[in-house]
Amino acid sequence: MTESDSVIEIKNGAATLSKELLDSCIHCGLCLPACPTYLATGREMESPRGRIYLLSKWQEEGGELAPRAIEHLESCLGCLGCQTACPSGVKYEAILDQARPHLAAHRNWLTRQIMRFSFGQILPHYGRLKILGIMLRAVQVLKLDSLVANLPWVKSGPPLLRKIADFQMFTPVVAKHIPLAKKSWKAGAKIGSAKLFSGCVMDIFYNHVNHAALRLMVRQGTVVEVPPQTCCGALAFHAGELDIAIDLAKQNIDLFAPSTDNIVVTSAGCGAMLKHYGHLLSDDQLYREKAQSFSLRVQDISENLALGKFPAVANTGQSDCKSHMVYHAACHLAHAQGVRVQPQELLSAAAATTGAHLYDLPEAEHCCGSAGIYNLLNTSLSLKVLERKMNFIEDSGADVVVTSNPGCLLQLEAGVKARGLNVKVKHLAEALDDAFGDRTS
Repeated sequence: MTESDSVIEIKNGAATLSKELLDSCIHCGLCLPACPTYLATGREMESPRGRIYLLSKWQEEGGELAPRAIEHLESCLGCLGCQTACPSGVKYEAILDQARPHLAAHRNWLTRQIMRFSFGQILPHYGRLKILGIMLRAVQVLKLDSLVANLPWVKSGPPLLRKIADFQMFTPVVAKHIPLAKKSWKAGAKIGSAKLFSGCVMDIFYNHVNHAALRLMVRQGTVVEVPPQTCCGALAFHAGELDIAIDLAKQNIDLFAPSTDNIVVTSAGCGAMLKHYGHLLSDDQLYREKAQSFSLRVQDISENLALGKFPAVANTGQSDCKSHMVYHAACHLAHAQGVRVQPQELLSAAAATTGAHLYDLPEAEHCCGSAGIYNLLNTSLSLKVLERKMNFIEDSGADVVVTSNPGCLLQLEAGVKARGLNVKVKHLAEALDDAFGDRTS
């Protein structure tokens, strides 16, 4: 994306759609096989070209967005698989980014207020998140979550109550939270230093993944610091709440400003958002250059680890030797960040060392249906998308599925549980740590 396709055009305080971006779509249909919602429904309006057509007609005719049009637009996962597949180079991400504030303005008042409160008052405050994590862990230990979710008046009640059952479905087992060391290193030669972006949801639900990433980076000789930080703003941005996303972006830029170290991220969604700051703040005179410099420092954990070397001897006591592994590429890693080679190379090295078998997963870059909080807002369609993904996983005979985003982990774990499969879902850092990790360091 260039500066001319700025994420959001602002005119008179309101977001507008770029006619140039909309007209770049020639409606050839080559994006259809790459669109999970189209594959799940078979409906033209659930495809990228269908959604672009709806936005083009709205721009031409003016007035209010029709409720059915909003429904079709809100059903987009934002996975960007269509953008990768498009031979004409249509910038679907920029089109979607410009449409999101309009969709937010049409959202149910109560739903929007709950979302804004969560994005602005819960996710950015780690102390509050940790308290919620402790409470959720207590609920799970007492099995109150399953009890409440299975109550007849909850499962068949009004939408707000049914969301309790959805929340229970897409919630992982919360382990005891172990704080990350503010600075980690080992004796001997060093290859450099880095800052770890721990994430909010990532560190509460998948705290062990951040610890695995720390061990791997330190073992390669990196001095790793975990500085003060806040939520990346991805969920707020994708929900069209730009003011919250922009405020969080500025906070992170200021918090990481004293250093020029690379910023390593374990969540593909967070990484994509952090790399997007340069575009998000491209019209801000004070933050434009700082945001661009910040985004250039961001690395996915796979990008960082691929620069170093692991020892030839595996940690066979911890690894799933002889396991049958497949890799599900998180949308915000493959499509949004274009990071494809490094995860595959790292997993191939782990498999070669441990004796595990790494196989290709059909449609590995197709969305699993998580897409941030999409599975909570559009549960039915999310599960249809997941069904196709789970069919491929089950047919592959895999006993380990590796991915690199907390949303994907949540979604795939829900799919495995629903089907009763004997399959482990692991983050890439966790899989590599099992193979190469040194528990004594």
